[in-house]
Amino acid sequence: MASNTVHLISNMNRIIIALTAVLACASAQVFLNQPIPLALHQPAPVREASLAHPAVVENALHEAQYPDQFRNNFYKNPHIADALAKQSWFGDKEMPVFEREADKIPRDRIVKIFKNAGFVRRR
Repeated sequence: MASNTVHLISNMNRIIIALTAVLACASAQVFLNQPIPLALHQPAPVREASLAHPAVVENALHEAQYPDQFRNNFYKNPHIADALAKQSWFGDKEMPVFEREADKIPRDRIVKIFKNAGFVRRR
């Protein structure tokens, strides 16, 4: 009878250890899904506000993908780049445009106007 009691206690210990291991794994999954504490967050990098119109930025990105033989070396000259930058500064009573009225006109309507004016061949 003592042997059966020891064997029963040994089996119960195994069950308790297995149940504890299962519960520990299940509770660890909850902690893995918790958000990072605020103290560990890194501040977002500060970006300078750009006054460039989104269409201008998009066009510059497209032009940056051109091969070198299609790029104009004229604009790589630092003196010319500085002169163009100064020329594009806002003058008296000028302000940046963020919403262009021309962007609201459908492109097919513009093509139709050019075709009717004779600037584009009709197919």
